[in-house]
Amino acid sequence: MKHAVKTLAISFLILVVLYFAYGIFFLERVLPNTYFASINLGGKKIDEAREIIDKSIDSYTQSDLTFVLGKQQILVKPTGLGVEFDKEMSVKSVLSNNESSNFIKEQIKKTKALFFKEQIQSYYTVDNEEFDEFLDSVIGKFERPATNASITFSTGGPQVSASRDGVVVDKIKFIDDLDSRLDVLSTFPISLNFVQDQAAVSDLGAEKALEKVRSLSNQTVVFNYKYDSWRFSNQKLFDLLKFEPEGFGDDLIQLQLGQSPILVKDIKKTAAGKAQLLVTLDEEKVDKLIEDISVSVNQPTVDATLEVSGNKVTRFIPAQDGQVLDAAVLKKLLLDKISIESISQDKVISIDLPVKVTKAKIANQEVNNLGIVELLGTGVSYFAGSIANRIHNIVLGASLINGTIVAPGEVFSFNALVGPVSAEQGFKQAYVIQKGRTVLDDGGGICQVSTTVFRAALNSGLPIVKRTAHAYRVSYYEQRGFKPGFDATIFSPSVDLQFKNDTSRHILVQAKVDKANARLQVDIYGTSDGRRVEISEPVVSNVTPPPEPKYEEDATLAKGTVKQVDFAAHGATSIFTRKVYRGSELIINDTIRSNFRPWQAVYLVGTGG
Repeated sequence: MKHAVKTLAISFLILVVLYFAYGIFFLERVLPNTYFASINLGGKKIDEAREIIDKSIDSYTQSDLTFVLGKQQILVKPTGLGVEFDKEMSVKSVLSNNESSNFIKEQIKKTKALFFKEQIQSYYTVDNEEFDEFLDSVIGKFERPATNASITFSTGGPQVSASRDGVVVDKIKFIDDLDSRLDVLSTFPISLNFVQDQAAVSDLGAEKALEKVRSLSNQTVVFNYKYDSWRFSNQKLFDLLKFEPEGFGDDLIQLQLGQSPILVKDIKKTAAGKAQLLVTLDEEKVDKLIEDISVSVNQPTVDATLEVSGNKVTRFIPAQDGQVLDAAVLKKLLLDKISIESISQDKVISIDLPVKVTKAKIANQEVNNLGIVELLGTGVSYFAGSIANRIHNIVLGASLINGTIVAPGEVFSFNALVGPVSAEQGFKQAYVIQKGRTVLDDGGGICQVSTTVFRAALNSGLPIVKRTAHAYRVSYYEQRGFKPGFDATIFSPSVDLQFKNDTSRHILVQAKVDKANARLQVDIYGTSDGRRVEISEPVVSNVTPPPEPKYEEDATLAKGTVKQVDFAAHGATSIFTRKVYRGSELIINDTIRSNFRPWQAVYLVGTGG
């Protein structure tokens, strides 16, 4: 018995000695049965293990991963997925298997390592943008995602665009398989499986949204500031909307790929055809709209400057109050006024732009004694769609009247200032109305300037001495909401635009062209005598359709060629009144009448060889 006990004690002592020897041996070595990728690092010195890990990662990074999609094979390197391995952290993961803050746990770990395999995973991160790009550009080529029913806008108004089910790659399984390969640096092919992708919003689920959009499409939103207005209706208003399934985003699931979270659509969570289509104002588009309007509204504070030579002002910078559109207030006004949940019954929703104003330090009266001290009135017009030559003529015509001083009692004559509208004076050919036709001739577009001067004189309350309407309605003069009748044609020397300075001080006519916004503005400065202008809305009557198009043979055009040289316009009569008061006294009572002929479209048909 004593002998057996002694033998057992000796055996235990030997085991203890061997265990401590084992512990000492693996103090600077990797524990046995520790694998990185498919390599057993057990017993390797730390530096040896580090070198093996580095080489394994370098080799794997240069290898192709294979994704099998039916008969298709997609080859891509890990870097093409946005995968980046961290060698140092991978080494630490291996070495952490040797360590423990608790002595007992450390001994258990070392004992366990003698009998069980420990697979250490690589340490890597994924660039989400690059990974999404791979899913979209490479995997996406083979997918046909479901399309939710939505709303589109066409010539017939808003309508439902039909839903459609589709098929997509099972991203959840794909990421799980990919993670298992990257963990152990495996290049074993991954099979990509298709799953059905069902639309969340059916055609029926879009019907309520369609009703709201139809109600909204009957409205017009108008932003107003001084002489400008911005109108949005139909397609323009529709473009501000955003359509999303109810609970948008709830079908996303977060997965882990290495150390990085990855968001993908969880097909199983998609409520097939059960979601309602929600319609809201797209705040990003609203912000962009307000930003575009602010470009036209915002202006810096400018102090007055005036330099005169003879009867012309050679340099005039009127005192200009600084103004900034309050974007935050306007956005709130817009969101409040256009409530998708409770659509207003008003046909026109009018919003006055909230503008913050700062005063100039040097006023106009401080730089001259002519009485050019304040803005009496402004005229604006727009010329979007004009050809280059027409824009050139507008700029030239505006420069010829710009800086004109009109003394008290004098008459402003457009033709006297502009002179012969000819190539010798620098005018280029653009379309003009001549002998009952629209033809190319020198100075086309000069009437844009005379029309804008006419509007400025109207708004300033000055007597109109001569004014002639165009033969037919010209689309340029009805841009941005202007009604027919606020135009004035000139044809030197017989047809002129004239107004009189019936104030007691000099007045100054200024013109400026904003090419970027296709806008011409004419300002008239002087000294106000307190007059107040009231201009009625024009009454448009006798609207008649244009005649049938006319086709004329032209031997100079190749046979079969058709070229439009004149454009159709409806005929109409426009009448509006202008009353000018000084205090309670009515000093001017005008009735402005315009008779526009219906205009025929003309086409040239080639008969040449």
